[in-house]
Amino acid sequence: MKDKILEQILQTLLDNKGENVCYLNVSNVNPLAEYYVIVTATSSRHAMALANYVDEVLYKNNVITKHIEGNEKSEWILVDGLDYIIHIFVGDARLRYGLEKMWSNLEIIKVE
Repeated sequence: MKDKILEQILQTLLDNKGENVCYLNVSNVNPLAEYYVIVTATSSRHAMALANYVDEVLYKNNVITKHIEGNEKSEWILVDGLDYIIHIFVGDARLRYGLEKMWSNLEIIKVE
């Protein structure tokens, strides 16, 4: 992986107890983004904390966070960092929305 910012986002999610972290390179199918990152949080509060940590990584790399959708009561928080779209789910919401299924034609890269 060559993208320094993506690496920092992924490491931040792992360092802060994000679960089942994965990403997809969507640059060939989405003209507005390079990567989608998907992670599971243990609670709504944890999801919001992960969103804030990612926002901080983006800020330190001079990437403007266009929008954060969701709050401490949400089961899905989306961080729009322009080229980096981060989907943070709580519990079974990730399975229910099935984003990985929707993008099954793309390679989903799991991060340990």
